[in-house]
Amino acid sequence: MKSFAALNRWFDQFFKHLEPSQRRELMRRLAQGLRIRSKDRISQQRDPNGNRFTPRKRDQIGSIKRKGAMFKNIGQQLKIEYSADKASVGFGGRTAQIAKVHQEGKTIRPIDHTKPTKYPMRELVGFSQEDQKWILDEISKFLSKS
Repeated sequence: MKSFAALNRWFDQFFKHLEPSQRRELMRRLAQGLRIRSKDRISQQRDPNGNRFTPRKRDQIGSIKRKGAMFKNIGQQLKIEYSADKASVGFGGRTAQIAKVHQEGKTIRPIDHTKPTKYPMRELVGFSQEDQKWILDEISKFLSKS
């Protein structure tokens, strides 16, 4: 997170020299690009650091409880918000609640009458070193066009 704070300070200095319309356009590009990068990474079952997600639990027989990959379609539900001052990529509604449980590795009751279940941490949204390099590349492309 120290690198993210340094990047944030650098952005603050950089943004002082751009018009609001230019900042908004840059934020739109960054948000859309990060959404695509996150969607692809989630579909590959990987966290921001490139590690594979912790697999699902097996039932008493030894087979996986549900067929198919986790979060198969959740990447399609990533939302972006941007303005001249900020850009964000995340989930909304019920999907956000599910993503938060996995992101933080919480213990919840999936259904009211069941026992609490501990979910392992599966980081869905976050920055990797590659994402930070990509952001810097996008900014340099944006500046060269301006």
